[in-house]
Amino acid sequence: MAYNTIVAPSEVVPLRVYIVCDQTDTAPVWGYLIREKGFLPFLETSVERALQHTLEDVPDLIVIDVNASYAQRMELCRRYRALSTSPILLFLPVNNEQEILEAYQVGVDECVVKPISPAIFMAKVLAWARRSWTQPMRALHTGPLRLDPTHRSVVTTDGHEVRLTNLEFRLLHLLMSRPGHLFRTEEIMQNVWGREEADTAWLKNLIYRLRKKLEDEANQAGLIQTRPGGYSFMAE
Repeated sequence: MAYNTIVAPSEVVPLRVYIVCDQTDTAPVWGYLIREKGFLPFLETSVERALQHTLEDVPDLIVIDVNASYAQRMELCRRYRALSTSPILLFLPVNNEQEILEAYQVGVDECVVKPISPAIFMAKVLAWARRSWTQPMRALHTGPLRLDPTHRSVVTTDGHEVRLTNLEFRLLHLLMSRPGHLFRTEEIMQNVWGREEADTAWLKNLIYRLRKKLEDEANQAGLIQTRPGGYSFMAE
């Protein structure tokens, strides 16, 4: 189901949040806080079971907060990105730049280093809810690509479809909305992440992932152009 606005649970089916948390004292707290906001939490406390979960009922937001190994965290991120285009919020037990960069490369939408307070946890969840389930973006047809907001995908002129993550879709939608226009880095950060002060390394990694998808999966190279101060989509 698509969510146009964040409203009371009596008006629509509640937004579904899938939480993987292997800490028995933390998991019920996260579930309680999310339920108190009128959302519907699904808790999984076993990393092994989470790695086997097929997500038959795809959630609207995926939260991963595990103290398992670095390799298991990345495997969870890869698995859920392959299964869903829903936003993934990853909470990390340590500030490891290599892991953070890898997480963004495999499709995580935001990394948060712990410890964090319950208030910050919910602020992050609500921020992604506002960002992801506001008024839906319109379909765009620019050059050889057509953006389909219903399936959060891009379709080429020969009918080939490439699924995009939430951030990839938001970035490509912005660039395609004005072909040839130079979007400054700060403008992109504001529109895609909702804040100008976000780390520009996130944007560089997102551009890299999106270009790779367009080139490898859609056979479309050179559409996203790097220009002084920002990026643009190839002019028609």
